[in-house]
Amino acid sequence: MLQLEIPKVTVTQAVAAVTRRMRLQPHAERILARTADMEMAESLYIAAGHNGELHALGSEIPEAAEDSEYLLYAYEKGLVAGKQGREIYDEIMQGTPHERCPLCGRGIATTLDHQLPKTEYPLLAIIPANLVPACGPCNQKKSGKAPTDASELLLHPYFDRLGTSRWLQARIHEESPARAEYFIEPGSDWSVAFTDRVVRHFTYFGLGRQYAVAAAGKLATGRIRHAGLLERAGAGELRLHLEEAAEGHWSVSGNTWEGALYAALARSDWYVNGGMNEM
Repeated sequence: MLQLEIPKVTVTQAVAAVTRRMRLQPHAERILARTADMEMAESLYIAAGHNGELHALGSEIPEAAEDSEYLLYAYEKGLVAGKQGREIYDEIMQGTPHERCPLCGRGIATTLDHQLPKTEYPLLAIIPANLVPACGPCNQKKSGKAPTDASELLLHPYFDRLGTSRWLQARIHEESPARAEYFIEPGSDWSVAFTDRVVRHFTYFGLGRQYAVAAAGKLATGRIRHAGLLERAGAGELRLHLEEAAEGHWSVSGNTWEGALYAALARSDWYVNGGMNEM
């Protein structure tokens, strides 16, 4: 769950790119004819995103009607497969740090996900603010059905500000083998409704299990190195090493499962005093 900046490219630029060399007719003509409607939809979408009201957008944007197939074509053949359109596609893809999927914060982003599905909202098919880099599993997990009320909204990386607090936490279960359990610790400025949305997103994508599985591998491969550092320099140095590792992940990528894991290990007296040798 990572925060991204809204793409700087606009739907006006996207329309120009996908139709520039589109020879198939009447596709280019029909797409260009809906430019003003797409520009209106873009403005409404961004405003709704900032206000947490994307679920209520359906009644505000114009109907695609008989132009639906052409608008979907603009995405599939223009933005994804067209030369000029693909440049915009790739620019949006580059908006996520280190190619990480912002929906899970763990997978590699390989595709663009329509936050509101293009099948229900064809006018949003090539609107950059509706296109978020995502990994394949998260893209597949996302439902093709648009949310109908606020309780169904997942987090939107462009609009939902999670703040700078360490809201992703882990605790170490001091057993053999040791395991990490992940949970959400709400930010001090989060409302109850926003906290519910964060927890819903965390649960919907199964992030607790994903992170725990990844952490198990990290614990297994790191224990020998940590045991060596404990033997050579003592528990204090090992704790400092773990704290610095957590700070490193925090400073580069914010709330990541790795940072939460190292912070939890640093807090565990059991681990820094030799718990890794019991694993």
